[in-house]
Amino acid sequence: MQSTGPIALMTEWTHLFVILLEGDINETEDLELVELALESAQRSGKQVVVDLSGVQFMGAHLLGELLKPGRPGKPRPWLAGPLSDYAEHTLSVTGTTRAFRIFPTLVQAIAASCS
Repeated sequence: MQSTGPIALMTEWTHLFVILLEGDINETEDLELVELALESAQRSGKQVVVDLSGVQFMGAHLLGELLKPGRPGKPRPWLAGPLSDYAEHTLSVTGTTRAFRIFPTLVQAIAASCS
């Protein structure tokens, strides 16, 4: 079966730019695609939400890509789940849970953007 890459969907809404990731993202090519998607989303000027509900394994390299957009003056992406045990563990062990606004579901992240 041929892989379609880690980006399952990118969609722009009124207040949000949503990136839906899927699979085990740990290959260099996958990380480069995630980086490009995040850069594109940041240029929209909207709040970026990364839906990790389809990601089973989240290692340090993917976490590094998610942390990059948090440069001065640029907000970090919000994360939406439900998060896998690996993703929760990675965020917890690295102490980066507080670096993100994390929502149990994409629907809850969308609702937060409207309030």
